[in-house]
Amino acid sequence: MAAVGLSALWLYQLWLPAKQVELHTLNLLQRASARDWVAVGTMISPDYRDAWGHDRATSIDEARWLFSHFFALQIAATGPWQFSGGDGRWTASGPLGVFGSGSPIAQAVIAEVRAAQGRFEFRWQKSGRWPWAWLLTEVRQEELAARHRR
Repeated sequence: MAAVGLSALWLYQLWLPAKQVELHTLNLLQRASARDWVAVGTMISPDYRDAWGHDRATSIDEARWLFSHFFALQIAATGPWQFSGGDGRWTASGPLGVFGSGSPIAQAVIAEVRAAQGRFEFRWQKSGRWPWAWLLTEVRQEELAARHRR
């Protein structure tokens, strides 16, 4: 009986919105690092819009093009992240780095992200009744957005 109680507690904690947003954000970064654009696309809301003027299709196409210039790629948190929200809308925010090697375009991407001051924000929205049903609705980084608006 104690095992059932521990399992229920574990599931409860796993399915909390903050934990799900944390796991979804990490999963998104891993999928992008692996350049699995089909999988990334399944995590993005059809009504996605970002600070650079991209919709869902444009953001995936842009990422596909930019990250095709990398021979090796890793996109990862570089410090602690914060998770906040409520009512089915949550934000994951924190420092992010792009690491790897590749063409001069890849090196420019790495340098741009490294030079950016401030946190990246990934905004998520609950997309169904299941605890794990979340979709990305927006990505923001104020300094990069100001430099690269469409």
